[in-house]
Amino acid sequence: MALYGIYGRHEIRDCPLNNAESRKFVVEVGKRDMSSILPKYKINKIIGQYHSALEHTYIWILDAEDPHLIQQFVIEGGMASFNEVKIVPLITFDDVVRVAGKIDQN
Repeated sequence: MALYGIYGRHEIRDCPLNNAESRKFVVEVGKRDMSSILPKYKINKIIGQYHSALEHTYIWILDAEDPHLIQQFVIEGGMASFNEVKIVPLITFDDVVRVAGKIDQN
């Protein structure tokens, strides 16, 4: 399992709460069954989708195999059409604790 975060940010004027075109897109995406397209991008699972409406930011957490394919997912899926996007590798807090514990042992 490899975890990746898709961090997104949009301008206030592009927010789905303010922009009819963005709103239509978000509602459409919310209705999609993404499970049928995830294998194309080697995404095993969408673990979580979190949004901060008033910050105009979001993070989606994925279990995936290839960040370049995640990039294609974001572009072809339309998320990049009105969002600035960053894709970053993630580890769990337990992994941080485990690695930090090994540093002290050396």
